[in-house]
Amino acid sequence: MQADLINIIKNAGIVGAGGAGFPTHIKVAANAEYVIVNGAECEPLIQVDQQLMDILADKVVAGLESVMRITGAKQGIIALKGKYQRAIDSLERYTQGKSIEIFVLGDFYPAGDEQVTVYEVLKRIVPEGGIPLKVGTVVTNVETLLNIAEALEGHPVTDTYLTVAGNVPNPLTIKVPIGTSVKEVIALSGRSDLRGMAVIDGGPMMGKIVGMLINQ
Repeated sequence: MQADLINIIKNAGIVGAGGAGFPTHIKVAANAEYVIVNGAECEPLIQVDQQLMDILADKVVAGLESVMRITGAKQGIIALKGKYQRAIDSLERYTQGKSIEIFVLGDFYPAGDEQVTVYEVLKRIVPEGGIPLKVGTVVTNVETLLNIAEALEGHPVTDTYLTVAGNVPNPLTIKVPIGTSVKEVIALSGRSDLRGMAVIDGGPMMGKIVGMLINQ
């Protein structure tokens, strides 16, 4: 059963959706006491994870349960900020009676850092240069769990969720096919003229400027 789940994750092309892109089938092929869901979404303006935890809470929880089965974890912990009340309410409906806890993080930066999250939730210190598995923990991203749930239903990863925010007429969170150009995504928010503008990929605190985008 464990090997079957790992193969499903591998064949679906699932990698960490938090930005690092590490192959998920490798991360979860381990023994752990806890699986922590990093739902802090610490970067300003970005809202993808909190919206997924609200609208698709059932699938996020299903993905978490799958990772718990693979790793043999005794408990799953969804860590998110208290101000994400709609997400908390939705998650509570689907975690009742399960070995899954909702942990409310403080509203500070960088609550979403992996090492910080592990310490806040478990009071365990990840060794310098180490990974959470060193302290019996697997940390995973919200959208990664959603992709796992989709893979179990036979759907490989062909889309991703993005928040478009900043100097745009209509900030939004949207699901788009992988490979969609940055200009196409921004146009969906009502901003087609990009002369003199730059795009930050990831968020205003830790994101990277991906270059100047001007109209051709």
